[in-house]
Amino acid sequence: MPVPRLLPLLAMATLLALMLAAAMLAAGHGAPALAAHIGFALGVMPLILAAMSYFVPVLTRGAAPGAAAWWPPLLALGGGSLLLWALATDYSSVVISLAALLALGAALGLALWAMHRARRMVGRRHPGMDWYLAALGMLLLALCAVLAMPWFPEQRAQLRLFHLHANLLGFVGLTALGTLQVLLPTCIGQADPDAAERLRRDLKWAVAGSLLLAFGAASPRPVGLAIASAGCLLYLTVVLRMLSAWIARFRGALLALHGAATSLFAAALGLCGLLLLGLAHGLALLSGRAAVAGFVVAFLLPLVSGAAAQLLPIWLRPGVQGPWHAKLRRRLCRWSGARGAVLVLAGLVLALA
Repeated sequence: MPVPRLLPLLAMATLLALMLAAAMLAAGHGAPALAAHIGFALGVMPLILAAMSYFVPVLTRGAAPGAAAWWPPLLALGGGSLLLWALATDYSSVVISLAALLALGAALGLALWAMHRARRMVGRRHPGMDWYLAALGMLLLALCAVLAMPWFPEQRAQLRLFHLHANLLGFVGLTALGTLQVLLPTCIGQADPDAAERLRRDLKWAVAGSLLLAFGAASPRPVGLAIASAGCLLYLTVVLRMLSAWIARFRGALLALHGAATSLFAAALGLCGLLLLGLAHGLALLSGRAAVAGFVVAFLLPLVSGAAAQLLPIWLRPGVQGPWHAKLRRRLCRWSGARGAVLVLAGLVLALA
């Protein structure tokens, strides 16, 4: 199945998985690990890998992706399914490790394929490519933490916290920030000539922030809290710099009731709010379950729904864009701004619960 045909299925499956995960986390039903991994391992990870497979040829100005590009998301989907089976039954460390190995193979295979594409291209590659490679690197670290858990049972809690933060703010966050700075101007129909330079300048700070957050969360207090706080401030600076550039250039287009851009803008605002609330979580003022539920609702749902509304017409009918694409996109983006605002507010309320 070519990547463009796989993407619509994964996008719809991811939205359903995220809604189910958010409902389970908010209601307090089921194990938090099972609920969270329904959204992330079964939904977000395969979708992100498939989206990267689709965008890498664009960023490297190469030919359309072939079979080598679509097996990583399918492999990740298999690993996610295996993990959910383990979490829903006996928490077998062998099965969980096998699931992590499948996901690790998917991430490593996609990274190697992307670097091969980059080496073959003519000219300078788009800086968004480096954000994707950094995100895949964070995913590999997060999965290595899972593989280390059976070998270091005394550090299991610390490895789990590292895995959580490297996944959410490293893999998912870096992918989102690298994509949003190209996708949001496309949604509005205006260019952002500063985006490429901003991506080149901010990548090191975003990576440093995500690493400090992950290591700080896994370290004992008070040193760990200080490290995580420094990482949070670095990461927040990158997000705020992106938002300030958007507000200065696009202004009213970001507040429209309809359009994917408003939903993407809301997701970035939600991420800012969640980073600030993350400091409260580090001080043990908020529960971890509530923080993950807030991340799903205030960031991932407006992000995935906004991106899907903009990109689904292209994925469903690749090629020259015509009236059919414009009509479907208008229908999908209707009330997108209102949905994004409601999701951000609901997610922040959930994170405070």
